[in-house]
Amino acid sequence: MLRKNKRGIYSLTSFSDFKNLICAFSTASFGNMKPNRNLETSEVEKNRSKFFDRLSLKKPSVVTAEQVHGGRVSIATEKDAGRQIKGADGLATREKNLFLMVFVADCLPIVAYDPKKEIVGIAHAGWEGTTKKIASDLIEVFIKFGSNPKNVLVGLGPGIEFCHYEVGNAVANKFAQAGLGEAVLKSLSGKVLVDLKSANIKTLTEAGVNKSNIDASLKVCTYETGDFFSFRRGDGDSRIAAVIGLKNGN
Repeated sequence: MLRKNKRGIYSLTSFSDFKNLICAFSTASFGNMKPNRNLETSEVEKNRSKFFDRLSLKKPSVVTAEQVHGGRVSIATEKDAGRQIKGADGLATREKNLFLMVFVADCLPIVAYDPKKEIVGIAHAGWEGTTKKIASDLIEVFIKFGSNPKNVLVGLGPGIEFCHYEVGNAVANKFAQAGLGEAVLKSLSGKVLVDLKSANIKTLTEAGVNKSNIDASLKVCTYETGDFFSFRRGDGDSRIAAVIGLKNGN
């Protein structure tokens, strides 16, 4: 489950027993983590630095994804440090001291870790990435690295809950076409709603991940919780960060 620590950072309890693993989610109190037309890059860097300081990371090597609402997961290496990988919505690496980061404000951040092979990965899953099965693509990259999906731990970070995620029929049909129709719900008032969490859990289990290895918190909703930015609540281009990486250590 997701929990907030004394440093004002959210983490996953299922990932907390691995001393060299860094996996965390910022809050709105750290400020916007993604550059946009209304915010200077230097201000974003200041916000990120404050977040990394709380994680005891001093000038870490960070790789980000362009986040084009697609299904592509790229392999990140040390040569990508400080770069944004074009066309990617997910990243994976087996290199130490390389931290992978995505930005969200209602979309679902997915993090993954294989403690046996020491591989980490991350993905940005909105409705488009979800229907394009980015969660499955993330696990496929782990398999290419030599992972057994049954050994992979997966966490779902802060995202919008289905009760606030109304969509049109065209989007609902995309879920049905992707075999994720069970994630489409109808309210008593006739609203069409989508459950991003259940859709991605289904995709992950079909990719071979044990359901018991998926940490999906109940009701840590970006729309309802002031700790996070929410596009649907009116926060515009502001985003929180999700980060994962392995430190070198014994």
